[in-house]
Amino acid sequence: MLRFYSYYKQATAGRCQGPRPGFWDPIGRYKWDAWNSLGRMSKEEAMEAYVAEMKKVAQKVTERGI
Repeated sequence: MLRFYSYYKQATAGRCQGPRPGFWDPIGRYKWDAWNSLGRMSKEEAMEAYVAEMKKVAQKVTERGI
């Protein structure tokens, strides 16, 4: 889920530029770390990566027959 979040944020808001959330916000830190790990990825690349990740998940679901 963090990958989807990070690709979404990169595609809609661009590069992560805010400060890292504090110790008492672990979920915020995980999200920030995931988004920040994309670095200078372009918005278009993030959109493509989001779709590619969605295809992988859909493929796994269809293989399981869920």
